Amino acid sequence: MTTQNRPQRIQINLDLSPELYETINNLVQQINGDNTEVFLKAIALLEVVVEAKLKGKHLWITDDKQNLETEIIGI
Repeated sequence: MTTQNRPQRIQINLDLSPELYETINNLVQQINGDNTEVFLKAIALLEVVVEAKLKGKHLWITDDKQNLETEIIGI
């Protein structure tokens, strides 16, 4: 693959609390992925939530019978 065909990447550095770093590492293990995958999935989920909120919709967690268990607020 030539340099022209490679997708452009930007590297960032983050200062994380030990607790957040541990949370990220736990998620990495749970999804059998890596840090990048955790961040990509988190950003994709946040994007869905923000778009829904802008449309006046809500995000809920339901059980397998569609009973409301939790409403996600504050995002």
